[in-house]
Amino acid sequence: MRYDNSLDQRELVGLGAAFKDVIREHLVAIPLAEELEPAELDVLTGYVRVYQLPGNDLLFNEGDPAGYLGIVLRGRLRVSKRNLAGDARELYVMGPGKVFGEMAILDQEARSATLATLEPTQIAVLSRDNFYRICSERPVIGVKLLLKISRILSQRLRRISGQFVDKL
Repeated sequence: MRYDNSLDQRELVGLGAAFKDVIREHLVAIPLAEELEPAELDVLTGYVRVYQLPGNDLLFNEGDPAGYLGIVLRGRLRVSKRNLAGDARELYVMGPGKVFGEMAILDQEARSATLATLEPTQIAVLSRDNFYRICSERPVIGVKLLLKISRILSQRLRRISGQFVDKL
């Protein structure tokens, strides 16, 4: 498996417990963490890093290695995918509270879409390794996160299925 280097040259804004209050302030407002108790949220902050991304910048390409789940804290990201002819098509724009990389953190496959910033953007990142550590060290939190990720994926699949049927 190739290394995910999409964050190597990015500005690390905050890290774990030393940045706990700022990370917690952002996480408490997003759907991924809404079912966590305050103490569980505090534990999660120790596993999360926050990065600042410049505007109009490519974060990663479809097909790149994937090693983390990201949460948009501030700013906007454009999600695009190549069609059979190889042309990039915008799928949607995601803003604060939206999650990306949830498939990659579970299945260890390459990125399924291209992500680029539309403006200066801040993201919280949970690496695959830290996600597995949470599942091992704090299984109750791990199960809650896994169930929420499953719901997010299920909702997306239902939405796409509905869109697909409309095209038939």
